[in-house]
Amino acid sequence: MQSFLSLVKEAKKANSFTSIALGKFDGMHIAHQEIFKALDFNGMVLCIESNRGELLPKPYRDFYCEFPIYHLALDIIKEKSGEDFVRFICGILPNLKRIVVGYDFRFGKDRNCYTFDLQKYFQGEVVVIEEVFCKKLSVHSGLIKELLINGNLKEANKLLGRNFEIHGDIIKGQGIGKRELYATINIENDGFILPQEGVYAGYIQLGKQSHITPKYPAVIFVGNRLSTDKAFAIEGHLLGMEIEVKDKEAGFYFYRKIRENYYFDNLESLKMQIKQDIQKAYKILKIEIPKEVENG
Repeated sequence: MQSFLSLVKEAKKANSFTSIALGKFDGMHIAHQEIFKALDFNGMVLCIESNRGELLPKPYRDFYCEFPIYHLALDIIKEKSGEDFVRFICGILPNLKRIVVGYDFRFGKDRNCYTFDLQKYFQGEVVVIEEVFCKKLSVHSGLIKELLINGNLKEANKLLGRNFEIHGDIIKGQGIGKRELYATINIENDGFILPQEGVYAGYIQLGKQSHITPKYPAVIFVGNRLSTDKAFAIEGHLLGMEIEVKDKEAGFYFYRKIRENYYFDNLESLKMQIKQDIQKAYKILKIEIPKEVENG
């Protein structure tokens, strides 16, 4: 994803764009996808960034969009009037014929302008996408964040149109998992909003985002390790397999929450609970439970 201002020095590329989608687009959720559908063949997406609690940080958004994505810091435009904002966009994209926005798009100083103002200031076509619902829930990034913070992965994933994910570099854990509990893969969060602390059933993908690389079923923990070193961790145990991890990064995909984050008096009690978590994860992910796990 490139800076929108870089197009000032790339006239040929800037001249090629005839439609643009405007918004924050920090989630790339199902409502955002409806907006992108209204772009023409020479369309682009402009993410207006405020850098506050992003569902999907900038480096990971291109994966969910077929159009080129550019970003623009809110600070650059927040003092502009509505008319000046439109003039600014058109000045960089001289062949712009269509602007696509969501029904609740606001712009201009203090966000005083609405979609009807956009139709007034822009001489081309303005396409306003109506509110998108998923089983009577209005799809918004704010609602998805609230659902995640409350551990409701089932509803959050419906609004996202995919499993919520966290990516980051693989880091060394505390060292007792494989020896005394269960082996885990640990990652450092690369700017993603965090779900509620607890244990989840989900998947782990080693390496970069990919449509090809497999996602392995896993039990995932997010939170402070209350029973051991008290440190914060994002770690996952692969179900029914041992893999020599050579990749430098990984993606954790959250499907359903299993339980809250609890304190255990000793490692034996913690290990017994993790064994139960693993059994539940098999059932949640609808994977046949190996006999040694089921009988364990």
